Amino acid sequence: MSAQIQSGTKIVDSHVAGSVYPRSEQEMLSTVLLDGSTQQVYVEGSLYGRSIEMRGDVTVIGPIVVRGDTRLNPGSGRIFLASGLTVNGSVNGTMELIDQSHSTLHDIQNAGLIVKGDVCVNQNIALKNAIVFGSIRAANCSLENSVVLGTCVVAEQLKVSASSIGGYASREVTFAGPCTMLHALGESRTQPLFVPYEAADGSVLASDVRYYPAIRGAKSLINRSENKKSVYPEYSQLISTSDWLQIQASANSALDEQTDSALTKWVLSIGGRIGDFSKIAHAIACLTKMLKCGFEYEHYHLKRRAQILQAALNDLTDEEQWILKMVCR
Repeated sequence: MSAQIQSGTKIVDSHVAGSVYPRSEQEMLSTVLLDGSTQQVYVEGSLYGRSIEMRGDVTVIGPIVVRGDTRLNPGSGRIFLASGLTVNGSVNGTMELIDQSHSTLHDIQNAGLIVKGDVCVNQNIALKNAIVFGSIRAANCSLENSVVLGTCVVAEQLKVSASSIGGYASREVTFAGPCTMLHALGESRTQPLFVPYEAADGSVLASDVRYYPAIRGAKSLINRSENKKSVYPEYSQLISTSDWLQIQASANSALDEQTDSALTKWVLSIGGRIGDFSKIAHAIACLTKMLKCGFEYEHYHLKRRAQILQAALNDLTDEEQWILKMVCR
């Protein structure tokens, strides 16, 4: 391993055959910098640090645990975390792109951060141009131009800006601009807010939330309703005045709601909606197969991995195939 201590920072800038752990009392107090700005940093094992920063092309195969904060800056490269991320502090992954056309809004393959596994943050998390093949849990969460295939469990405020998520459970939630719900699953203690989104080029995109199984034929996980070439069926739009209902619901243990009494919540429900349910059921089955293959891939026998992966890829869209291939390296 090529590592050196400079001004209280442990710098790793090359291939690491094992894990990156503190080896002395001094390193226990050091920030860990994985610097892939000049050449790729590839860590085959796990990563632990008081605080961690990643730059450029970085791949970490094992789990990551951070006592403090984490800063993720792929720049023109890509950061791939293959076993999730656990952070006691906050996560900042909202670095500005040099070229704004290289964002997931233009092409999902432009994602600068890919995380396979859950992201558990004790404080706040902010992600931009990211794909999370798992769920997020945090006190506050802000997503921009991102895709989260799992559920966002947020104790306080969740903001989804021009992003796609599997579901959510939060005290407050705001949808900004064109967004997508991969599953019709969501609950909040307050009424959701639907606001415009200002894109990087200065254009303002109106609020528009779509149900992914109903628009999957458009071949994109990202809501591109602002593009005149994207024509979505009318029933795919989730409407704030009819699809979010105020009900009396049980406490959610995931949000640490400790009460036996019913709570007033705003819940996303499409139970009374008319639509092509065979199409929706097929889309959900494909997403389920995709997630199952991705999470179980390392447990398959080496000789069967390619066969199982190919079987899962058969019914997926181009974007879904690309994501599954990325997490099943």
